[in-house]
Amino acid sequence: MNEHGFDRFFVYRPENFAWLTGGGDNTVEIGEGVGYLEVSAREVLLRTSQVEVSRLQEEERAAFAARTFPWYSTPPIQRPNDLEADLTALRLVLSPEEQERFRALGRDAARALGEAMREARPEWTERKLAGEIASSMHRQGIQPVVLLVGGEERVLEYRHPVPKDRPLNRIAMGIICGRREGLVANLTRMRAWGEVPTGELYEKVLNVEAKALASSKPGNTLGEVLNAIKSGYREAGQPEAFAGHHQGGIAGYRSREVLATPDDSTVLREGMAIAWNPSLPGVKVEDTFLLTDGSLENLTHDPDWPMVLVKGRPRPGILTA
Repeated sequence: MNEHGFDRFFVYRPENFAWLTGGGDNTVEIGEGVGYLEVSAREVLLRTSQVEVSRLQEEERAAFAARTFPWYSTPPIQRPNDLEADLTALRLVLSPEEQERFRALGRDAARALGEAMREARPEWTERKLAGEIASSMHRQGIQPVVLLVGGEERVLEYRHPVPKDRPLNRIAMGIICGRREGLVANLTRMRAWGEVPTGELYEKVLNVEAKALASSKPGNTLGEVLNAIKSGYREAGQPEAFAGHHQGGIAGYRSREVLATPDDSTVLREGMAIAWNPSLPGVKVEDTFLLTDGSLENLTHDPDWPMVLVKGRPRPGILTA
């Protein structure tokens, strides 16, 4: 605000509302705020309808003085605002308090997905497994922002298997982006029954991810990490796979605060969170990591999930029956 000479600024977007309130949620319908903040040098005001004011103040960390309006008379959009000005860069480096919230979310998200994947049976449909994952997430207070499930028939064909009424059969992939207190944890888990038909490809994906994680250091750019991922696909004999799906990027108040693209000059810094998701047909690996003092902390580690050691780092294996 000082830089641009604004005496006040209006915050509408849910990710920014959560960021400024320390984890509050201004939504009822996903992605649509029912209240917004007016920020000035003197105060922060909550602007919302008479229907929502007490709930936002009491339950969503927006205990500010409020100006309300009737539900049938929504005021016009105020300017300047975060619908026009991108605040993403301000959110990327997480404070110690945000990091603690992310650790708790990551543990619970990994537990929720792991529990449902362990319960799955080959005769289940993708929708049945998706329902069990969603139920497990909601028990932890986590909202499924993205929930994908692919069984043997569809996971080989689609990188984004929106659950359908198809049986899992020999393999299942569960993918979630789970939000709680504003932050979003991203992770993927795979399991198989009997012989693992995609085991060799999964090993290749783990090695591609190892390149990404080794390159994810403070001072490196997202473009440099993508170059490492490209080299990993080449070494795996699958250079075309780089174009087959996005590879991830910086995580935080959205599943990808910054989606990494070639030649991206965004510099990684301590306190940022990252989530890479290299994939090949039928396989993907993904966890959310925090860049700490020269190392990576896996926020979505599941101690009950089988692990394999890749370049000295424990990574999730394919759970077998």
